[in-house]
Amino acid sequence: MGKAVVAFVGPAGSGKSTLVYAYSSWLAKEIDAKVYKVNLDTAAEYIPYEPDFDVRIYIDAHRIAKELGLGPNGALVKSMDMLAENVGIVENAISGAEADFVLIDTPGQMEVFIFRDVAPKLFEAVKRVSKDVLVLFVLDGEVIRRFEDYAFISIMSVALQARLGVDVVPVINKYDVASDLELMGDVISDVDIVAEKLRSSGLYGEMLAKIMDILWLYAKATRVPRVSAKNMQGLEELHRIVHEFTCSCGDLT
Repeated sequence: MGKAVVAFVGPAGSGKSTLVYAYSSWLAKEIDAKVYKVNLDTAAEYIPYEPDFDVRIYIDAHRIAKELGLGPNGALVKSMDMLAENVGIVENAISGAEADFVLIDTPGQMEVFIFRDVAPKLFEAVKRVSKDVLVLFVLDGEVIRRFEDYAFISIMSVALQARLGVDVVPVINKYDVASDLELMGDVISDVDIVAEKLRSSGLYGEMLAKIMDILWLYAKATRVPRVSAKNMQGLEELHRIVHEFTCSCGDLT
């Protein structure tokens, strides 16, 4: 297997950066892998790991805010547009990295990263560097308390796959504080369970159920790893799934 690139995408507060730290530590300790860590959050004030590539050296949202007189959101949007114009810097860094795994930590505000040009351009660049690319859609286990929430997240996972052009696997983080969740097994099985529950919950639920009925055509047949980045739990299962998607010898059944 060549260099595998794993990007961590998800809503603010889902624990992406902490999971990058935990997984990179696990890789180094358990399988003696060389890991190259990339921070693409231009507005990050604290990162729990030492990045090998830090976008803030080139593009810093706080500096942009001061120079252009922009608010926090405006500066972040501007920084993402600047990154989109300069993805070659990231591509070159990843290409030259002597590593088994490249872990990419994306901006905390997922919507600014995903819905602007930067995300598609970045992953096109990444695919030029490696054929083994996977996105982990990191979610806070606390947000999956209603079937409607789970349906929305499932739809978002498939939408991300279409938007980015790479495989996307949902990951439930913070399992240590959400261990009683009913829905965290096989994606395909969960689709059936959620669709059945939604059909009896009104017009909105019926609409979601119909959408969920076709998700099995596009969703990846894989278990949803349940991890606690804080407590270093579930990382072996996470790695097994990463390996399946980034190794041609993997078995996805």
